[in-house]
Amino acid sequence: MTEPIHSGRVLQGERQRKARRTTRSGRVLIAAVAIVVGGFLLVGCGSETTTTNAGADVAPDLRLTSIDGERVALSDYLGQPVAVMFMHSY
Repeated sequence: MTEPIHSGRVLQGERQRKARRTTRSGRVLIAAVAIVVGGFLLVGCGSETTTTNAGADVAPDLRLTSIDGERVALSDYLGQPVAVMFMHSY
């Protein structure tokens, strides 16, 4: 006798094929995303533009009073990164 089309084994085989297709399409999607991201990285890393401070103005030598009441000059911190905050209290 032949098996009916909707027997358990036939349905199970069909489910396995669908699962394989889903897994395969997921892998293809991941590969495509990896290729696109890799392309962007190559384009970004390959640029020969550089940023320099050639046209930047030199900060004026500020002389201010610190919170502790000491006089501080910006030139005291030459060669170091400095963040200057101007604020007041009420």
